[in-house]
This record gives sequence, C-alpha cells and structure tokens, in this order.
Amino acid sequence: MGSVAVNQQSNTVGNNGAPSSSEVRSHISKLASIDSFDSKWQEFLDPGESVVLISKLKKINKLANKKIQLILTDKPQLICVDPSKMVAKGNIIWSDDPSELSVQVSDSSHFRICTPKKVSTFEDAKQRAWQWKKAIEDLQRCQRN
Repeated sequence: MGSVAVNQQSNTVGNNGAPSSSEVRSHISKLASIDSFDSKWQEFLDPGESVVLISKLKKINKLANKKIQLILTDKPQLICVDPSKMVAKGNIIWSDDPSELSVQVSDSSHFRICTPKKVSTFEDAKQRAWQWKKAIEDLQRCQRN
C-alpha cells in the first residue's frame, strides 16, 4: 500500500528548466504504467484509467484525523477512499488551472490540496508531500498542452 512513483531527470534547458509537454506526457505514462499497486484499488477507477500516484495518508480535519487512500489517476482525478471500509469518500475537484487547484507543501510530510471551495490537509508518514505536488502539477501542465 505504498506509493507508486518514478523520479524523472530532465536535461531540458530553456523554459526555466521545465520539461516540455511531450516529456511530461512520457513521464506521466511511465508513472501510470506501473502496475505494482494493489489491484484492490482498481474498482475505484474508470475502465482504461491508470494510477499515477497512490498513498495511504492521514487527512487532517479540525475535529478528527482520518486515514484515507489518496489516488491520483491519469484521467486526471483525485479519489479519496476509506481503506478500512473500501468505500470512496469523494473526489477532490480537478482543474488544469493552478489558481483553481493547487498543492502547498509545508514540509516533506504535510501538504494541502486547495480548491476554491475546500482546502484538504494531508499527512504522509512516508514523506512524499513533494512527490504529490510534482505529480499533480505535471498532470495539470500536460492537460493544458
């Protein structure tokens, strides 16, 4: 139930060192083609949809903290699942516009996913907050190009 991710090294110069859209698509398809995640999460995906990143996280609320499985797919969508009941707890509304969906990292274990209507705060015991930020932003860039 760990995270599924692949690090990308880009030698692209120009564009402020940012990878081109074709490199981003290639990177995302490499991430999405990894089948090492537990197949029990497949039921929450649409046919033909692949997982880009998946982690068991703690969703931090004011009243209580809940363990959730957060799944980022190539559709793209962000799905929250209750891992003990195996029930979808809802999606975080996707937008390719960074002003409508953004990720703020406070440290390697804590990050927020911000939308105009809701801010969701997560704790990742395996310290992958920066991986979440990069994966979401890469998908946003890919969708815009």
